[in-house]
Amino acid sequence: MKTKSQRLVLGALLTGLAACTVPVPRTPSALPFEIPDRLRVRLDGRVVTVPLEEYVLGSVLAEVSPVDESPRTVERIFEVQAVIARTYAVAHRGRHRQQGFDLCDSTHCQLYDPARIKTSRFTPVAREAVRETANEVLMYRSRPAEALFHADCGGSTTSADAVWGGPAVPYLKVASDSQPSLSHRTWRFAVPFAKLRDALNRDRRSRVGKRLDGIDVVKRDASGRVATVALRGDQRVVLRGDDLRAIMNNTFGDHAVQSTKLTIARTRDSFVFSGSGFGHGVGLCQIGAAARARRGESVDDIVSAYFDGASVVRGR
Repeated sequence: MKTKSQRLVLGALLTGLAACTVPVPRTPSALPFEIPDRLRVRLDGRVVTVPLEEYVLGSVLAEVSPVDESPRTVERIFEVQAVIARTYAVAHRGRHRQQGFDLCDSTHCQLYDPARIKTSRFTPVAREAVRETANEVLMYRSRPAEALFHADCGGSTTSADAVWGGPAVPYLKVASDSQPSLSHRTWRFAVPFAKLRDALNRDRRSRVGKRLDGIDVVKRDASGRVATVALRGDQRVVLRGDDLRAIMNNTFGDHAVQSTKLTIARTRDSFVFSGSGFGHGVGLCQIGAAARARRGESVDDIVSAYFDGASVVRGR
């Protein structure tokens, strides 16, 4: 879902007043199937059997740390993340069946760090949030949704097909996420020509040869993100914007090109990437969800803002 360095520390990114509205009681309808009690998870190279709800707790604590928020907002943030984490686990159970387990503990599946249950100051409130949402998953047309999420959409989410190709997913589409109390992060990364050329040549998808003359934005998606780019060097290479981000970050780290909501400029000796947001931009925007939680929105309202037409349903 996200790399470990993308784990969201909300208080460092968000400002605003805590909400004081009373939440509406939630009574999700029942799922048409049973949710598993346990998962087989590869943890630090060994396979362990973990109760589903304990897995959800270890995942939410690994994915978000809502510092400097009111107690009510913290509770709501963890409730939302618990529904997302559980949905992902249910939808992807058996992803590693051929290797003898269900899910791994890395970003290939979803971060899971049970050590944080013992060390995090948020464990009591996170555990209560997991209990409050027990067996609840996000559904779309009787199937678990693809519960994707990212740290910061930069003001607008985007569609899954725009980022990765393939058929459109009806509930993962472009949606504005500009809110009065929310400031999306901005960033800038400058890299010398030679260093960028060498990084690109390390991946067969982006090999340009001995020269790198330019990088052109070929197409942007409806959210303003770079959909495709053309690299001009000894060879001309066209690739997806998200592939360029991944290739560069493999060399320069996850805080280099933080999203594809960016512009590319050339100076005398460097390429300069400037943009907003952090992550792929598909699905739930954690910083936006926190802003909605701060003003008192319910779990259902927050989730539906990012997964159009999907709903939270309680399993058996």
